[in-house]
Amino acid sequence: MLGDILVRLAAFAVLGFLFLVSVGLWDRYEREAAALGFSSVYEHYMASRSGFAGDPQGYRAAAAALRYVGDAGSPAFQE
Repeated sequence: MLGDILVRLAAFAVLGFLFLVSVGLWDRYEREAAALGFSSVYEHYMASRSGFAGDPQGYRAAAAALRYVGDAGSPAFQE
């Protein structure tokens, strides 16, 4: 009985520690995105996936051009 309580307490402590570490990492990522000039973490993520990881203006220009042109690689444009 005492062993079960200690195991649960240890598991709870480990989960709490992992939660605090993940919150700290997320905060650091948010501050980095804001310092680079991105308006949100999602915009920073999408820019890094498209090759503009440190250039918010370049990403926004490319995204705007894609909105005007459309996605030529989508199945709707293929015959």
